[in-house]
This record gives sequence, structure tokens and C-alpha cells, in this order.
Amino acid sequence: MSRAGVGFLIGLLWIAGPIEAEELTGRQVLDQVAERHEAPYEFEAQTMTLVDKKGNQEVRAVRRHARRGEDGQFKYLFVFDSPPGVKGVALLTWQHADADDDQWLYLPAQGDQLKRIAKGSKKNYFMGTDFTFEDLVSEPRDKFAFTRLADEALDGAGCFVVDVAPADPGLIKESGYQKRTVWVRQDIFFIVRTDYLDKQGKLVKRQTAGELVNAAGPTWRATTARMENFSNGHATHIRVEKRLLEESAAPEEHFQQRFLQSGQHLR
Repeated sequence: MSRAGVGFLIGLLWIAGPIEAEELTGRQVLDQVAERHEAPYEFEAQTMTLVDKKGNQEVRAVRRHARRGEDGQFKYLFVFDSPPGVKGVALLTWQHADADDDQWLYLPAQGDQLKRIAKGSKKNYFMGTDFTFEDLVSEPRDKFAFTRLADEALDGAGCFVVDVAPADPGLIKESGYQKRTVWVRQDIFFIVRTDYLDKQGKLVKRQTAGELVNAAGPTWRATTARMENFSNGHATHIRVEKRLLEESAAPEEHFQQRFLQSGQHLR
């Protein structure tokens, strides 16, 4: 369902004829979302602002790379460029179709060693943001149950509303969420809001997308994203400063462990 949070944080075969919205199941709505908005190569330069409950802010510069391999699976790379306290920290993710995703964290203070993110750690928050490691990995839709709810209007736009809950026994155990509820724009099949409910069914986080732009063909992107954490009053704001959907912007070598270990990702 999600592609690395704003995902952080967020091409179906182009359909020539009109889609009968009332006939779509929740699963079909999310299939449309994934297929329309997945680009094979992507780069973003982002400004990330962390805001605590007192209103204090920390601004970070982030790079995000994504590339789909010949097997159809994605690899992702997040790199912090500033401030000095997080400069060079990187997260590498490899998607797998029939197994758990692999994730490695690079911390400059630990030299060329990469820290593998264990399954039990994926509920933890990533580098002080309001995104957990779980929020930043791909999600095989076959492992989820989708329930379409009554349509709603959000900011003047008609939206499909779908509950997305883990259905795979292992995923149910590992996930920090009972379910998520997503609002999908009916005209472009883009997720504009996601509510995260914890194991007790309590709303703990809300992610919203703003300033939508048509990136290419049926593919849309959000220029801004906001993740609000209701459990601690914290929030993470993201603004995309630059975006490229070209293969040269996401070279294969950027998604190898040795690329991080050699420090080639540093700026």
C-alpha cells in the first residue's frame, strides 16, 4: 500500500475507459493506487522539520532514492545531509516478494559497519521522526485485508475510504498497528490521508498529503506531507524541494551495502 511512508512518506496500466467506482472493492482501490503511482526510478531532495509538543523545531535535509529491479521489487535509500548530528546517517531497504524486507542502518560513528534492523525493532521510530521502520518498508498487499467503507469528501474532493489491516499471522504479530484507514482521491487514486490505529484501536498518528502535482502520465506526487503523532504531540513535516523520475537519478550502485560502507553517499 505505501511506498516508504511519505512516505518520507507515498503505473497501473492506463485505463482507457471510465471506472465504475461503486464496483471497486477496497483491494481494487489500493491496487489502483500502487500501480498508478509507482515509478521505476525516483529521487527526492526533501526538507524535513521535526516539531515537538512545545513548538521547538529541528530542520533536516534528506535525500530519498528508489529503484525497481528486474524482479519487480524495489530498493530504497534515505540519507540525512544535515544538521551535523545526523549527517551521513542512511537507511537502506531491499524489498522481497516472498520474505521480509531487509533494512540496514548506517551510522557514521560506527565506521563501515551496517546495523541490520531486526523484525522486532520495526515498530521503533526512525531517527527521532514520527515514522517507524515499519512505515518505511513496502507492503505486499496479499498479506493485508481491505475493507471499503462509505465514501467521503475531503477538502472538497470525493474520496474512497478503505480500512487496511494485517491479515498474515506473522505480520499481525510484528505490526504496531491494528489497522490503518486511508482516504484515496477518486479522480486520481492518490492517498491524501492515512490514520494509524494502534493494537487497541486508538488513533495514534495521522499522515496528510498536500500540494499535489502531476509527475508524469497517471502518476501524482505530494509536494508536502505531515505526520502528526497524537500520542506525544510531536509532528514531522516534509517538503519536497526537488524530484526526478529518471534512471540516472537512482543508479543501481547506490542501493548496495558497499556504497554506504565506503562513504560514497556522503556530501
